[in-house]
Amino acid sequence: MIIRNYASCNTCREKYILRAGVGTEKYQLHSFDCKTCGLPISVVVRANPPSAYFQAEENVTIEEHEDKNAIVINLHPFFAFNKDEIHDRMALPSLLYMNKITPYLRFVSNRKFLGIETQDTGLQFNVPNASHLWTTVKNIFLLKNGDGQDKRIKKAIEYYEKQRQKYFSETRVSTPKEVAINFFDSLFYPRFEQLVKPVIELIYSIKDNHPEKFANFLQFYLDNLQAQHNRQYLSIFSDYFKIYNQLSQVVVHSRIGDEDVDDKIIGSKDFENVKLYYGQAYESITSFFVVFACLNNIFLGRDYDQFQSMTLSKYMKDVSKEKRANPFEHTKQFYTFTDGLDSTLRNGSHHASIWRDGENIFYRSGGTGAQREIAYSRYLHLCNKLTISLAALFIVELELKDI
Repeated sequence: MIIRNYASCNTCREKYILRAGVGTEKYQLHSFDCKTCGLPISVVVRANPPSAYFQAEENVTIEEHEDKNAIVINLHPFFAFNKDEIHDRMALPSLLYMNKITPYLRFVSNRKFLGIETQDTGLQFNVPNASHLWTTVKNIFLLKNGDGQDKRIKKAIEYYEKQRQKYFSETRVSTPKEVAINFFDSLFYPRFEQLVKPVIELIYSIKDNHPEKFANFLQFYLDNLQAQHNRQYLSIFSDYFKIYNQLSQVVVHSRIGDEDVDDKIIGSKDFENVKLYYGQAYESITSFFVVFACLNNIFLGRDYDQFQSMTLSKYMKDVSKEKRANPFEHTKQFYTFTDGLDSTLRNGSHHASIWRDGENIFYRSGGTGAQREIAYSRYLHLCNKLTISLAALFIVELELKDI
């Protein structure tokens, strides 16, 4: 569904026709640059299906009437636009994206129309109110880390299950791990499963072939890594869902392995709130690579803490984040998690040496580093790639005790 309204910039009075695809989030914040004065304009789409409406947020007035010279601004929480669509009053990006999505859909009948089971592709490839639902997922794991919280955990899991059953009646979850798998798999498939499944199969093989070495690693993991990693996962995922309406505009591409993003125009640009995220995600996933590094040592017949030319202590203390994946670069199941890593972009994002000009992002890899440039759409795409890898690695770590 697309809604439209009229608006004007509070600074220069430029007139706009706002068109927004209504997504599955109840609160959808959109920001764009005024075409005349260049200052940011922010509007909110309040959605309570089947109704939705615009609300002024920053530097904008919602108008009652259309100005004949008004500029069309297209916005959508789940899709980007081609260059010739961003100001087209008839643009329908969902049609193009449906062609991309359809081959990957898990067709699960969820409603009847005239007695016939039908599909709602908007729900099949998304998690309605994902940001809100993440809070429930996070709280389940926060409670899990405490003592005597079984009743509260059970209640939170039942709430999650009830919310998912509104759209998929066959949803059944009974443990925190099952909740996490259901949530992230629904949000990020098929890429999520493509990452998780081969790694789990490899870890089973590692355990079968080296049971004692694997048991030693598992004890080390439970004693030294698990609690810290869990805190970091919950933190980085919370950061992601704070800016979900920004990153979701191109997440389809990361999910289906489509690199056709550089010429896409992002309708809503809230760069100030996303500019540090890539660096944060990069830091998180490379710190978690210690799990793969240890497992790879066992895979190659060594103890978990013995690398080819160094100890685990040296790996954790002295090896830079950009080289953390080097020990398992020849083990495809692990190394595929590095897709989307760019150390120069990490440096720019992590140290806030990054800025946006129109549809492009510029950054420096260090204080005196060369200036680099990528499309804004590419930046969001890379953020999503790392997040999907983080979600997959989170599930791998949850599975370790049960393998």
